[in-house]
Amino acid sequence: MFDKASGAFRHKFEKPVRLQLAGADPIDAVIFHVNGERLTDLLNDPRAFIPVRTKDGVMIVAKSQIASIIESEAEEEEPVIEEEEEPSKTPGFDPYAMLRVAPDASIEEIRTAYKKRIKAVHPDTVASLGLDEDLAKAALQTTQKLNYAYKKIMRMREGVNAA
Repeated sequence: MFDKASGAFRHKFEKPVRLQLAGADPIDAVIFHVNGERLTDLLNDPRAFIPVRTKDGVMIVAKSQIASIIESEAEEEEPVIEEEEEPSKTPGFDPYAMLRVAPDASIEEIRTAYKKRIKAVHPDTVASLGLDEDLAKAALQTTQKLNYAYKKIMRMREGVNAA
């Protein structure tokens, strides 16, 4: 993550935990933290949400929904430096899955799904809610991926129709 205050990249470390959310079964997860930061510091900072990686992917968790966190005994991993990545360079990027439509969906269904997804995650929508800067960054990245997926599908469809 780029730290605006210092103008440098902040290394994030991963801490394996057992996470208990309100009304849900406990899950094994990884919480990202800055070197030297305790879980209590992370939970008491001003952000309302934190990113958590599970076996199913990264999810954003409202701190108010966390019932308990138990640190796992696993050793701490090497730091992860967040880097921007082109969606096209991401292995297994599926534009249809990104838009949550079937590959045989009509152009109109694709356009409708795209508009619905963009409306839900657009950075302006997130900014109007006054949420954390990390969520605004995630919204921007998701919007970029949605735009890329939509354009890629449209280019593929144009190529098929032209042939």
